[in-house]
Amino acid sequence: MPVRICTKCHKVITSDGIPVAGKYYHKKCLECAYCGQKLAGFFVTYKGLPYHTECNPASGKKVCAYCHKPITTSSYSLENKYYHKECYHQHIEKQCCVCGKPIRSKYYEDEWGNFSHTEHDGVKPRFCFCCGRIISGKPVMLGKETAICSTCSSSSVTTDAQVEQCRQKVIRVFDELGITGIPLTIPISMKPTDEMEGTLGHIRYYKTRTPNLADFRIYMTYGLPRLYFQGVLAHEMLHSWLALYGREVTNDESEGFCNLGNAFIYVKDDSDFAHYLMKRMYKNADLVYGDGYRLQKQRYEKLGWAGLLESLRHK
Repeated sequence: MPVRICTKCHKVITSDGIPVAGKYYHKKCLECAYCGQKLAGFFVTYKGLPYHTECNPASGKKVCAYCHKPITTSSYSLENKYYHKECYHQHIEKQCCVCGKPIRSKYYEDEWGNFSHTEHDGVKPRFCFCCGRIISGKPVMLGKETAICSTCSSSSVTTDAQVEQCRQKVIRVFDELGITGIPLTIPISMKPTDEMEGTLGHIRYYKTRTPNLADFRIYMTYGLPRLYFQGVLAHEMLHSWLALYGREVTNDESEGFCNLGNAFIYVKDDSDFAHYLMKRMYKNADLVYGDGYRLQKQRYEKLGWAGLLESLRHK
């Protein structure tokens, strides 16, 4: 029997596949192409897509995408769907998180469920540099062009004591993973984004003939939220491990390995922000940081941390 893949979720269908115009869906994934609600029982197809009978565009009727009842008076439309005014105001209408007014035209939506008009008096809304939220209030600036939201600024790392707390958290996670031998007193300096040469963090070092005498200094972006700061710091600290103990590796191997350590900081945190950062890292299209991370993640899944470290170690 051929393997069937669900058109909606792209996962293998085992027993509850429903055919629609040559395609297949899990029962739980079958939705009306007009209103987006689940389809159960009888449905119709139009141009290869499934619809409730009343939502079928072929009928020529204008149907409310919320209540499925015909629209006979004036209505609101949004994204090629129509609504009774009452249904729209009570159930569909989105509020702009910037100005607080209803949104009845095109809009922006962030990954946190916030909405905004596409502009206010000709000015587009800002998105948080760290978490991607639409910034609804006064932004906190980490540089001339870098703004973060109030949620991220509430945990900004701005003092030496906070930097040290982040270092200790990273060390604890590394100890659990069996990553040892990283110098524990590498100096860490913070700079505004304008002075970071387009990076969130970087490490500089002078490697002598005796690896243990390598001289390191880490530079970090001032004001990053604590979890983001810890992840970036973990990345830079793993560069010191490679410098001391690693073999010669390509850029994608190096940055991918360091991003893998970064990701495990987020795994241990397991917050919504952590999941957002991991998702963004995994989807990174960069040939070095993105492809490199996905490559090392595959190696880790095959070898574990001990095997991965051994594969990178200088022989």
